[in-house]
Amino acid sequence: MEWLRRQTLQTRNWPIWMRYSGAAFFVAAAALLKLALSPRLDGYVFLLFFPAVIASAALFNRGSGFVAIALSSLAAAAFIEPHWSLWVGRGNDLFALALFVATTLATTTLIEALHDALHQLARAEQEKDLLLREAGHRFRNDLTTMSALLRLQERAIPDAQAQAAFAAATDRIHVLGRAQEKLERVEGAAIVRTDEFITDLCDDLRLALLSLRPITLTVEVERHPLPQERAAAVGLIINEWLTNALKYAFPEERSGQVTVSFARREGEFILEVSDDGIGFDPHQEPQGSGLGQRLVSAMARQLGGAVKVGPRPDGCGTRAMVKFPAKARR
Repeated sequence: MEWLRRQTLQTRNWPIWMRYSGAAFFVAAAALLKLALSPRLDGYVFLLFFPAVIASAALFNRGSGFVAIALSSLAAAAFIEPHWSLWVGRGNDLFALALFVATTLATTTLIEALHDALHQLARAEQEKDLLLREAGHRFRNDLTTMSALLRLQERAIPDAQAQAAFAAATDRIHVLGRAQEKLERVEGAAIVRTDEFITDLCDDLRLALLSLRPITLTVEVERHPLPQERAAAVGLIINEWLTNALKYAFPEERSGQVTVSFARREGEFILEVSDDGIGFDPHQEPQGSGLGQRLVSAMARQLGGAVKVGPRPDGCGTRAMVKFPAKARR
């Protein structure tokens, strides 16, 4: 539909002589086709001229439609007895001609009204896109300012535990900023593309936490659209799990690998962060300890999923996974 609207916008901007010539071409093609199909269509004099009028009004404009109506009336009269005289004397033929003119006039006017409505709708959609981008840009600026203030406050606090809390809050704000940065509107809904969002988020954490450490970070993400609030929840979960893996899974400059994956399997999404590090104590409940784990649990519930944390299938390291429905529950 959008492609057709753009094409008609181009043809409607043609010079008037080109638009009227196009209308004449459609009518001439209809007349030649009528002549070729005679006598099969002797009882349907006006049948082939309807498409010519509709095409002229749709591709060009209302004026071209009116020209097509006038030319079609003359051409149709040539096929009414007596043939090629352009004289319509019988009452039934006059009524049929008048009905054809009235019907095509109404159709042409309706097509013009529909075109105007579609054009106004497209303009409104563009304005919505501009407003969404502007709002997202302003919100990102606010989040950046807040993040910078938290960084300054973090440096001013002597307590190491308080500094860590401020740093974690700053990272979470950064995740929300990333979600806003990748925001786009599709069919009236604000969505985030998972491949770009998750990849960029992991790259940020790689730069902030890896430095020259011998750790490889692999990101395997499928491209899916997610509503803004679901994308933010996914980003916050990744931030917590990936930060923990990069900080604590490889002590004493130990080498290793961390993998972040996001994929759809049938009716659900699967988010997984795994590492081949030192693992954790199986007698502890990782998902229930600490503010970060409580945040992960809350985000998983918001997504309608459940968190599962344990050793990887090969028995080493850690695998954290959340599965949630691909369609948000209402």
